[in-house]
Amino acid sequence: MKNFNDLSSDFLLSLVTEKNMSLNTASSYKADLNIFFAFINQLNLNVEALEQTDINKFFQNQRERGFSDNTISRRLSTLKQFFKFLVKEGLFDQNPCEDIKNFKRTKKIPGYLSEVEIFKILNCASTVGKNKVEKARNKALIETLYGSGMRVSELVSLKKSLFIGNPELILIKGKGNKERMVPISKIALSAIKKYLKELKKTNLELYKSEFLFPSRSKNGYLNRERFFLIIKEIASSAGLNIQNVSPHKIRHAFASHLLSNGADLRVIQTILGHKNLSTTEIYTHILDEKMIKSIQKNHPFAKKDLKNL
Repeated sequence: MKNFNDLSSDFLLSLVTEKNMSLNTASSYKADLNIFFAFINQLNLNVEALEQTDINKFFQNQRERGFSDNTISRRLSTLKQFFKFLVKEGLFDQNPCEDIKNFKRTKKIPGYLSEVEIFKILNCASTVGKNKVEKARNKALIETLYGSGMRVSELVSLKKSLFIGNPELILIKGKGNKERMVPISKIALSAIKKYLKELKKTNLELYKSEFLFPSRSKNGYLNRERFFLIIKEIASSAGLNIQNVSPHKIRHAFASHLLSNGADLRVIQTILGHKNLSTTEIYTHILDEKMIKSIQKNHPFAKKDLKNL
């Protein structure tokens, strides 16, 4: 049998080529597999001799180390798919994970930023940067992120050609290489046009790139790590706690603010690129809060002194 690295590479390659899995997701799978194989190496176990009891030992170890049910559940899913691949390739007779029950995932209500906090971030975005180009770019990044609800990987890799003319919707390729339409607000579009105009004046070489947010990185566009740092710089400038601000929380704010202002849940699902409506339903806590406030304000008993009843 091949060694772990070869088996892992073959498995991940099949996910990317046959199932159109994104490279970011494949990297997460690889990290899970590395953790699992580090564990079985400590026990001097061979891959081909693994049994369900060995897999159970791994997950018991994960629990003892304090990993959440969500993390453990994800790693179980990774291992199930990995061994299913090995069975399909004729390297295993049976999937040792097949009879292990999935761990119950807890749906966390995502943290999100208030409208006031978002406006502070939007107002400060154009003040952060070493020069006019960076300031204009940062403004365009934040306006586009909050105005569309895109994932970070989708945002930083946008193609410039999508913004020819004045589009209200653009077609992007998201998780699992699935295409979807997302909105582009007039404010975001204006910020993008100003940024590109400034970039063309200042750095013609980068302006000629196919990417909207080009850089000299290996991919040719602004990397995720740099964008995270930019967000933190802007949050600090806005006087906010940088621990509470991230691109993901701005994406959550986009969805939460839409819902609280009356948008349909299925519309939000489509824009966010959620495969299942249940994923989007975590935002319904916004409706619960609105309902409670409405009852407290409008119910006849809420206006009376309960002591006198």
